[in-house]
Amino acid sequence: MMSQHPYPWVRRIDLALLWIAGIALIAMMVHICVDVVANIVLRTPVPLTNAAVTQYYMIAVAYLPMAAAELRGAHVSVDLVVNQFAAGVRRFFGFLMQLICMLIYGALAAQSLQLAMEKLSRDAFLMEQTSRVSTWPSYFIIPLGFAMVSMLLLARMIALLLGQAPINLDDDSIQGDAHV
Repeated sequence: MMSQHPYPWVRRIDLALLWIAGIALIAMMVHICVDVVANIVLRTPVPLTNAAVTQYYMIAVAYLPMAAAELRGAHVSVDLVVNQFAAGVRRFFGFLMQLICMLIYGALAAQSLQLAMEKLSRDAFLMEQTSRVSTWPSYFIIPLGFAMVSMLLLARMIALLLGQAPINLDDDSIQGDAHV
């Protein structure tokens, strides 16, 4: 029997973001397929396909799973030299890198939130064919993705400082949390 993940709230947030990104990915695929078929069969593309794909679907698919990738250790890392150090030195460098990454993701979240607020205040939109498509809501997806990674890194550092179990997901914890 597999043990329950020590941080069920992390798993719930992870699942919610992955579900939203997955739904956006499926919706994008269906939308594009319907557009292609309509263009071939009816000689008329589905209106607003380009706007929906570029302004909503792709942004959700790209930014919402960032925390999931961090949680699974799936981001690119090069630790050839660090692996040669003693365990304590590796932990120090790991903590330092998490701190730096958290600050960078936090700055990206703040900057992208500022941009999203500007887009909201201007009621940003684009024109596709003869339709006006509001784009400002999609700008809020970006700071959400960055903020989630930053908060995950902060929680991971706090757990490390308190001597608690690491906040990670691996195949065993994912399968063991199927009931969450």
